[in-house]
Amino acid sequence: MEEDEIKEKVSAALEALYVEEGQIIGFDIGERTISSCLAWLLKPYFPDHAVHVEYNRHGVYPKEIELPDAEGELTDNKVFPDIIVHVPGTDDHNLLAIEIKKSTSNRSDERDLMKLAKLKQEIGYAHALFIRLKMGNDASHEACILDWV
Repeated sequence: MEEDEIKEKVSAALEALYVEEGQIIGFDIGERTISSCLAWLLKPYFPDHAVHVEYNRHGVYPKEIELPDAEGELTDNKVFPDIIVHVPGTDDHNLLAIEIKKSTSNRSDERDLMKLAKLKQEIGYAHALFIRLKMGNDASHEACILDWV
């Protein structure tokens, strides 16, 4: 599947998220809740793939990638991407990995972006996306920041 087609599908699901879940977005609800809502809305757009939240398997084994620790040394880390679009049990059809951060978070995006790059490089995801979701009563999908890695 081409990136432009995936971008259209993600954009449509994000628009639906703000329409259907605008109230909880206004409440600045937790990231996991929003991730699961977005995953549910993505499912119909990817009928040949599964859409899972915080799925931690690489084939059938725990998903690990190398990331720097507090001292900057690369170490193996178990990872739980916020949302993945894939075929469970194999790495032959890893289509999309998504990391989400709310606009109200003060954490840096750097680790999430690095994680996505490593998921593509080490585990073979075809596409990776970082989304900074706009939160609050005046939030809309147009205000989200999407960074394709």
